[in-house]
Order: sequence, then structure tokens, then C-alpha cells
Amino acid sequence: MGSCGGKSENKQQQMSKEQKCKNDLNFKIALAISKFEVGPDIFINLKTGDITDNYIMNKILGEGSYGQVRLVQHKKSGQQRAMKQISKKKILKEQEEAMFSEVSLLKNMDYPNIVKLFELYQDSQNYYLVTEYLNGGELLEKLTKLQTFNERMAAEYMKQVLSALAYCHAQNIIHRDMKPSNIMLASTDPQSKIKVIDFGTAKRFVNGQTQTQVIGTPLYLAPEVIDKNYTEKCDIWSCGVILYQILTGKFPFESKVSNLQQLFSNIKSGKYNFTSKEFTTLSYEAQELIKSMLQFDPNKRPSAQKILDDPWIKEKAREEKISVDVLNELGKFRNESNMRAAILQLIAGSVMSNEEKDQLTSTFQSMDKNKDGQLSKEELVLAYTKVFNDELKAKHLVNQIFDQIDQNNSGKISYTEFLVASAKQNIILSKTKIDQAFKLFDKDGNGVISKAEIQEIMCGINIDNAEWSQIIQQCDKNNDGNIQYEEFSSMLLAVAKI
Repeated sequence: MGSCGGKSENKQQQMSKEQKCKNDLNFKIALAISKFEVGPDIFINLKTGDITDNYIMNKILGEGSYGQVRLVQHKKSGQQRAMKQISKKKILKEQEEAMFSEVSLLKNMDYPNIVKLFELYQDSQNYYLVTEYLNGGELLEKLTKLQTFNERMAAEYMKQVLSALAYCHAQNIIHRDMKPSNIMLASTDPQSKIKVIDFGTAKRFVNGQTQTQVIGTPLYLAPEVIDKNYTEKCDIWSCGVILYQILTGKFPFESKVSNLQQLFSNIKSGKYNFTSKEFTTLSYEAQELIKSMLQFDPNKRPSAQKILDDPWIKEKAREEKISVDVLNELGKFRNESNMRAAILQLIAGSVMSNEEKDQLTSTFQSMDKNKDGQLSKEELVLAYTKVFNDELKAKHLVNQIFDQIDQNNSGKISYTEFLVASAKQNIILSKTKIDQAFKLFDKDGNGVISKAEIQEIMCGINIDNAEWSQIIQQCDKNNDGNIQYEEFSSMLLAVAKI
């Protein structure tokens, strides 16, 4: 009996050791996972190699002194994208620095009204910036072709532009070159969204510090930029000029001058044309808003956030609505790993169509009360309280939602995090999208994803090989060091909305 007891005890000890090893392994995996924060930037870094391995070259969209912009098609997803090709021989040092600055800013931007950066390549001859393809053209170009144009349309466009700026300013980024040619339409659809582009002159700022570099397009420069002492309010001035221009067809100051100094003198005069027939026939609210945006003293100019609450915007522009269906999906979302969250963010950012995102985007922007481009717990509680008419229930649910969604532990929910969690499962995890996502990882097309391929696509994550191996074990059920399609699909579908 004693010997039987000894065997049982040994067996228990062996099971205890196995359980300890399993627990240790789970701890190591959890530790490795915690070392990377999930966000759009993990997929963007400077890559080398032949870009034609991944893209089909199509028509030239534009050419400049630095190179050209070309329409390209991503081989794996089939998506059309825009590729800016920049010749290393032709680009000046300061232009190269501006390009890398633009990439650094764009890769971290996550907002529906800002152009999305997908990839950055280089070879011995060129740099290649790959962004979303905006085939709706420039805003001003579209407006000149319209037979009828009214303040309601202008307010709708300006609201989206200012939403993008409010997000930028909340992230401590000044655009510094707001002008009509940097405001694009995503598509030819009449309801197409606005996208702000060209962050080559944008810069991060510190609150309370002023900028001194004169940079931007002369016709849209704020007086204080010319005086080399300005803040993010210079973007508001530029938008005031744009709004005046699209509503009247003119500039608020005399623009037909023989030299730049005369133009600057006219801008700095502080006297703007608010008496012309074109201006005085505008609604009182439109006139007052333009005057406030063109306040000579930047301290008296309203912020982008404040303008979004202006009576003219409120009355004329379409108000986004909160979808109860979207809130229901958001409340049901469950997630267990950063790896799964990263793949879902790739699907949301690179595979979902703008049409599939429209209702989600509208709900997101409607709940974003302070217009900083992110959702706080307080903003979510407010939305759910309206649905449940029960604040305590709303707070409990919101705490659960943040535990599942806030993958980078920022204390707020970003746009892409929201897309992932609020999209219907049969849309974001349809077989077609899972197939496309798998192909994005499976670079060589051999039907399995290797550790090297995961490291290549998630190039923005800084962890070592051992930690990568531990992360891969989340998917690699047969322990062969690779991820088969079935393992990939199973991981994405295993944690469903309930």
C-alpha cells in the first residue's frame, strides 16, 4: 500500500511539474505579447527589395521634380493604391528629412479623414511611399465642376477638414500647409469622405512653444507665420482662407500682386474684404465663422474643436448618428491576444472597404464629443447611458469593453481599435477577408506563414527571436514552427462575439 501511495505521489509531483512548465510557458508567452503594443504603426517601416514583387505598376497619376506618383495594385489583396516614387539622386537632404518626417507622423495617424500610409520601400535608386488611392480628385477641382454649390455642401466638407485638424492638434501636430490641393475626395461617390494629405511640412509641437520656420503656400500663410512666431492656430487661418475661397470664389485679401512681399504685406495688413457682394450675401453664421477664423490675433482664433461646435457647422452640416447595432457589436467583442488583435487591425486597415466602414465611422465620430479622434470611457458611458437609460449598467459594460479593446493601453479607444471591435463578425472575418489577410502574411505563397514572414509584415515590433517564437505558438498548434491556413483561421474565429 505504501508503494502504491509512493507511485501516486510521484505521479502527482510529475503532473505538478508539467503544470508548472505549462504555466511558465504561458507566462513567457504573455510577457512576449505584452512587449508590443498593437497599432497601425507596427506594419510600417522602411523595407528593402523589389517593390514589383508586391505591386503591379499601372498608370502615372502625376509627375514632379522629385519623381512621380503612380497607380499601383497590391498583388495579394488586389487593392489599388497610390505610390509616390522619389528619386534618391534628385531629392535634396532637407526634402529627404521631410519625407521621413511625413512617414513618421503618418504611420502613427489613425483617423478616417487623414490619408492612410500603407508601406515605405527603398531600393538603390528610389524611395517608394505607398498610400491609399484617392480617386475623387482635389476638392476645389470638384467644386469648380459643380453647377450648383451651397453653404450646406461647404459646411459638410469643412467639418471633415476641421475634424482631421482637431485630431492632428490633439496629437500635437501642426499641418502647416493647409490648402485646397491638400484636401482630396476618397472616391467619385457624391457622399465621398474628405481626406487631408501631404504631411511633408507637418511638425510635432510642444504646448506653449511657438514655431519660427516660414513654411507653407504663400496664399494660405497666416500673418504670424510670416512673422516667424506661430502655433497650431496657423492651420485655422489657412482653413479660413479656404472657406472664404470656396464660398466666394475669391481671396479675403488682394492676391493679384507683382511680388511675394506685396502679398505678405496684404496678408499682414489685418484688413480683409468683408464688404464684397460675394461675402455679404452669405448667411450671417457663415460670415461670422470666417471672420473668427481670420482673426489677426491667433489667440482670438477658435480651435478646430470649438469650430466643430459652431452654429454654422451645426446647422448646415450633416450630424453623425449613433447606431445601436454598432454599439451592440462593440459590447459583444471579445479578444484574448495581441497577435489576434494585430491581424484584425490589419484587416480593418488594409482589407475592409470604405463602404463597410461608413456606419462604423459615423458612430465613432458621433461619440467623439471632444473631437480628439479617440474615444474615452466617459464618451462611451454617455453613449451607452442613452441606450440603456442606466448609467451604472453603462459604466460596467464600458469597463469590460476597454479591457477587451484598448490593446495599446492608452486609456482611449482609437479609430482602428473601434473598427475591429464594432464590425460585424461576418464582415471583418468573412472567408474572403481571412484569405486576403493570410496572403498578406504568406509572402512567398507557399501556403504557410513562417516566423520570418510575420517579422517582415509586423516590422514595427521590436522584440527578439525567442519572443517571436513564443508569440507564434499562439497559432502554431502542431508545433512545426509555421502557421498553416487552418491554424490562422482557427485563431481568428476561436474568440467570437457572444
